[in-house]
Amino acid sequence: MKLNRLLVLTIAFLTSAFFLGLRPRAQENTALVEADRLLLTEIAENSEQMENLRYLTDMIGPRLTGSEELKRANEWTAERFRAYGLANVHLEPWTIAHSWRRGTVHARVVAPSTLPLTAEAAGWSPNTPGPVQGRLVAVRARNKEELETYRGKLRGAIVITPQARDAERKSPLHPRASRPRRTILELLKFRRESYTFFKEEGVVAILRNSNKKFGLYTMSTVSLDYRPGPVPTAYLAPESRNLLWRLLEKEKDIEVEVNIEGCVYSDRPVEVYNTVAEIPGREKPDEVVILGAHLDSWDLGTGATDNGTGVSVVLEAARALSKLGLEPRRTIRFILFSGEEQGLHGSRAYVKAHQDELDKVSAVLIHDAGTGRVETIMLNGNTQAYEVVNQALEPLRQMIGLEDFKLVRFNASDHAPFQWAGVPGFFCSQERATYRQTHHSQADTFDKVQRDGIVNGAQVLAVFAYNIAELDDLVPRPAPSSSSGDPFRALN
Repeated sequence: MKLNRLLVLTIAFLTSAFFLGLRPRAQENTALVEADRLLLTEIAENSEQMENLRYLTDMIGPRLTGSEELKRANEWTAERFRAYGLANVHLEPWTIAHSWRRGTVHARVVAPSTLPLTAEAAGWSPNTPGPVQGRLVAVRARNKEELETYRGKLRGAIVITPQARDAERKSPLHPRASRPRRTILELLKFRRESYTFFKEEGVVAILRNSNKKFGLYTMSTVSLDYRPGPVPTAYLAPESRNLLWRLLEKEKDIEVEVNIEGCVYSDRPVEVYNTVAEIPGREKPDEVVILGAHLDSWDLGTGATDNGTGVSVVLEAARALSKLGLEPRRTIRFILFSGEEQGLHGSRAYVKAHQDELDKVSAVLIHDAGTGRVETIMLNGNTQAYEVVNQALEPLRQMIGLEDFKLVRFNASDHAPFQWAGVPGFFCSQERATYRQTHHSQADTFDKVQRDGIVNGAQVLAVFAYNIAELDDLVPRPAPSSSSGDPFRALN
């Protein structure tokens, strides 16, 4: 049975001084602090996250955007929200050009000796027309000028590209020059330009580096718009990557064979979904605080830490808030986005569909960095919001030891489209744990999850949402310089 609000306020007034050791406060403020403590205790003692996450990863499995598994996950998370007593639970559709299902890759060195290579197809890669052979050519370029140095030299070749960080450090034109780091959007734009260049030049296949160790792959897409990629592309396991680079350092002529087969595209556009649920506000139901994570994953593992952990955190925050009957002043909306891994598509679709309502969204907080504890909250350069958020979450900082909030900008998850639309978009900065080693790889599985870390994440999201929803006013908007419109539109 839910606690009613009067009971919560009464408990807060009678017990806060004894349990918290705080100086007397106004009754309203004391009630807020006690509500925070109730949330922290409920999540610590009764969390359902591990079982939810086990089911999501072991029973539903990987959730590639456009797949039947992702649709099952949408329906299952909607049922979890309903079971927790949330309102307005529904799936919001948007459309992708084509779904894609992974095939197999067979690759080997055929000269100067025969050596096996281990590889997996990049997302939305086309098949090769059977086994293709070509000389191996390393292309080190980071802009159009450097790419032009390869014009006329790549027909029939199989291209290998360096890791992104290696490309940032080295240049075939100015190898010792100091070069500024590029933004994610700049990297994606150049990737598209380079793929177009390779197709025009007659490259038969591309081999990309995985920035992992011990046989693990990184996975990403060759298409930013869910259409077939221009050139068949595969990611190499690190041992195969290292072998090819060693050969390139010592040998002049290296021949490689690649066969990508069995990758399948849908023959028509596919409808995909974001899962949405709410706890309605008691005074200002049309004003909203959003908690979110992305439900989709790459398909080599089961998407446990990227981003099943975030899904479990959002579900648990919803469960605790609903169970305790803490009716917030504003509506708290929970959104599990799809299409994040291919370019924040689900959150961008949500922002576009709800653009007339965005001025009523107070703040958005996203959990998407694995199983580690939340160390701080990134405010994405929103200096106007710093004092407001700092004061609203001071009880949380005292109770679980969050670091000072950071103004650092991070635009690689689902808060970013809101930020670009002028809504305060925030991100949980977490302990890395094993995240960078395993995410996007076949090792992103349930056994990597640390219970204490995701319990902490749910505590942070639940208290953030409730305290921000209880503010007198909306969180201040970011300055125009930090919200200049969706930069992905130029890439789609």
